[in-house]
Amino acid sequence: MGSVIEAAVGVSAEQRRGPAAVTVSGLRVGYRRNAAPTLSGVDLTVRQGESVALVGTNGAGKSTLLRCLVRLVEPSAGTIRLGDVDVTAASRRTLRAVRRDVGFVFQRFHLVGRLSAFDNVVHGAMGRRGLRCAWPLLAVQEVRDEALQALERVGLADLADRRVESLSGGQQQRVAIARMLMQRPRLILADEPVASLDPASAISAMDLLRSIAADSGVTVIMAMHHVDLALRYSDRIIGLRGGAIELDQPSGSCDPARLNAVYASRAS
Repeated sequence: MGSVIEAAVGVSAEQRRGPAAVTVSGLRVGYRRNAAPTLSGVDLTVRQGESVALVGTNGAGKSTLLRCLVRLVEPSAGTIRLGDVDVTAASRRTLRAVRRDVGFVFQRFHLVGRLSAFDNVVHGAMGRRGLRCAWPLLAVQEVRDEALQALERVGLADLADRRVESLSGGQQQRVAIARMLMQRPRLILADEPVASLDPASAISAMDLLRSIAADSGVTVIMAMHHVDLALRYSDRIIGLRGGAIELDQPSGSCDPARLNAVYASRAS
């Protein structure tokens, strides 16, 4: 079925080459009995190093799809593979290992406001370096140095000692991105990462994410409402409607009118 969709919507041969970072087959999610499924038979392959934007209305299934990839939402049917790992069949131990390689960037930053930017960033290393990183003073010097480098990477080294709650929304998002960098992820999942930011801060955060992805070759899948940002910062656009893929095209050749129609449509 995936090949039929690709042929219909014009996915390039270039996108189909190279190793698959994410492979989704026949994915279904249904939250309530007798209700329409949140995801309905989604087939999707994302290649290593590719940047993909998921667009569509509220309830189209964007956030559910992202969370399914690491089983924060359990699928009703279908399979998910991250690289060579079958996530849908993974044990809890394997799933924890998979999640350590995935960086999350959300609209809500999930930072500890009373702690400093530095302390929050150190917390990002817990998956790799253990629970000592929950108390930054106990973290090894290597981790502390890496946290400062991450803050420098996002342009906040001079605010390392500032309490996060005193920072602007754009600065807090940069702290969240620095914390994510401490995971050294191979895949970044971003769910409406700039929805709560002003336009200038949104552009700044998206520039930063794109730069990080380009420098490290990580794969990025992001759910976005802003069509212009989706086109600007992704290699490929996937439009969801009613839990199914309605559009799958390279961003550079995507028809804006068709894209806007997908975004404006509401699932029946």
